[in-house]
Amino acid sequence: MNLIIQFISLGIIFFIASKLLRRNQELKLNEPPLVPYKLPIIGHTFDFYRNTEKFLAKCAEEYGETFSLYIFGKIETFVGSRLSPEVFKSDKDFNFDIAFKEKFPLEAFMDRADKYFAPLPRIIFTYLSQQLPSYTERVQRTLTKAIKEQIGDGTVLQPPLKTFQLIIARPIAASLLGEELSEDKELVNTVAYASSDFIPFLSIPPFLDFIYPLLHQKFMILLFKLFTNPFKVHREVIKRKLTPVLEKRLNDMKRDGESYVPPVDILQKLIELVIEDDYKADIDIITDYVITAIFAATHTTSTFLTNATHKYANHPEIQKELLEEQERLLENKSGPYYTSEQIDSLVKLDSFFKETLRMTTSIVFFEHKALNPYTFSSGHQVPKGRHVTTRLQEVHREEESQGENPNEFNFLRHVGAPAPRVEKNFLAFSFGKHACPGRYFATSEIKTALHYLLLNYNIKTVNDEIAIPQIKGPYRYSSDVGIVFEKRKDI
Repeated sequence: MNLIIQFISLGIIFFIASKLLRRNQELKLNEPPLVPYKLPIIGHTFDFYRNTEKFLAKCAEEYGETFSLYIFGKIETFVGSRLSPEVFKSDKDFNFDIAFKEKFPLEAFMDRADKYFAPLPRIIFTYLSQQLPSYTERVQRTLTKAIKEQIGDGTVLQPPLKTFQLIIARPIAASLLGEELSEDKELVNTVAYASSDFIPFLSIPPFLDFIYPLLHQKFMILLFKLFTNPFKVHREVIKRKLTPVLEKRLNDMKRDGESYVPPVDILQKLIELVIEDDYKADIDIITDYVITAIFAATHTTSTFLTNATHKYANHPEIQKELLEEQERLLENKSGPYYTSEQIDSLVKLDSFFKETLRMTTSIVFFEHKALNPYTFSSGHQVPKGRHVTTRLQEVHREEESQGENPNEFNFLRHVGAPAPRVEKNFLAFSFGKHACPGRYFATSEIKTALHYLLLNYNIKTVNDEIAIPQIKGPYRYSSDVGIVFEKRKDI
């Protein structure tokens, strides 16, 4: 018994010593300055969330571009335009996915192994973004149908986001699951609201992390599994709607063999990914892939469209020039639908959309976790395990890279620099290996929607109110200011 006690005591001593040694090694690093704070345990948490923009500007002014804050029980380092490219490019040293999953452990929610959905970005990029011409007519057909259903001969959308989610959901459903399923109103409703209905669940502040790191994550996983939530409800809708479609496709593939002509959609690629030798496929696996794709697509794209429409209404001085570009394209239309090249030719609309993204993205974003100790080009060092976050607004408002008056909206600022292009000074779609795989599709879809909206309606806000995105902590959300759509009589 005494020997066991000695071993346990030695183990405890060794554990404490190793922790102290590691801490001592970390203290020897040339870390960015840790901004002083007054409240123990709480640190900078309240100051950061009370007015993120003002607080970060004050920190940058006093401590330089790179500094650290103590938020929700952990030290977090913030970088600006100079060092953020190093974080995005050094994928062996920094990882976005790991940091993201600490807050939103989607695979754990669905009892899937880590990196289970790793093939999905490649599938989206290869078979959607790189094959955009195959989807162009489908997107236009479903978008115009959705716009007619939701806006018709004119209406007021207040708040506009919910309706834009339904409009955007149609072409997303058609491209992911096939055009037939995009006619199913229950499924379209799920595609539209699966993400936004789940946001309140994810918005619970991680106060438990003050007690122990990642305790909040464990609590969220437990909460998710024990109680019914919108995510589970929407998942069941997707599974129910996909089951007969999957069975039919598998039977057709088995019957036709090599002569089978596969439908052009992401569902087919998912079937081919998981199909077994006996022409069977697990519907639960496919359902989880589909809802993951939906979660990453609809709400973000709808928010972008809402912000762009608000910007158009906010700036009547730019409307004539933008509208003329849309009318010129309409005059050159030779068939019922535009080609993808014609959509790409809307360079002013593209620049307008990109400028909207630049001005409406969140104050900070793209939190990465350091996989190893890292030394920045500035000489500052961060230890392994440190979370490093980009001050996105600072990147997007820097005069040196953005040009004159970076805090003003200039809809022609980006002519010649397409919105989906990833650049170190434009991070709306991220940067490096983890750039959004669906950015080409999303940009084309939004430009197409804007093209039809501008051509068919006079657009303004209710009472001519200037729509400003809502700020909640470090994040920006679309404004609830109503949008008036008045049917144009001259078209």
